Amino acid sequence: MIQKDEDNEALYMETIKSYTKEELNELAKSLGALQLNVFDNPYSDILGEYFTQSITKGQNGQFFTPTHVCEMMAQMTVPNLEEEGKRILDPACGSGRMPLAAAKINHKNEFFGADNDQTCAKMATLNFFLNGLKGEVAWMNSLTMEWYGSWQINMNGLGIIPVEKEQSYIWSEAPKLKKSNINEDKQLTLFS
Repeated sequence: MIQKDEDNEALYMETIKSYTKEELNELAKSLGALQLNVFDNPYSDILGEYFTQSITKGQNGQFFTPTHVCEMMAQMTVPNLEEEGKRILDPACGSGRMPLAAAKINHKNEFFGADNDQTCAKMATLNFFLNGLKGEVAWMNSLTMEWYGSWQINMNGLGIIPVEKEQSYIWSEAPKLKKSNINEDKQLTLFS
């Protein structure tokens, strides 16, 4: 039996207060349509397609990698993906297309994504959840390691759980460059 999460239940009840019954019914229909799409087209990115075509239209450089390119890159980048228990990370995941492409090869791995855009991080989180993937998505700057928030998906049961930085599997301190890492050839050794 799944235990009821009182905090999430309270958040849900507070969130829906401002919506009419008709609006909540439309939301339920939309979520149903998303889930049916996943059933018919597993590991597809209908959220990213809609976002690119109808919302950003390429503004802010937000063009998502085409699905067939993601699938090719997943096959080239992770040669032993058939093995279970691998951790797959996309540090600029957008709506999660690269991890979804890797999941087409083997969904029994753990999938991690990070994106600097909150909307993209939330789309990736929903894509992971709707496709039954296990992992985490962080809303963060992967270059500076500035962390804003994170969600674990299906890690301890079924669901999306917001987590603090200290609980995140993705976030870690960026390596610090020391003066002793600069050798006589002026070559930088960033990781020693």
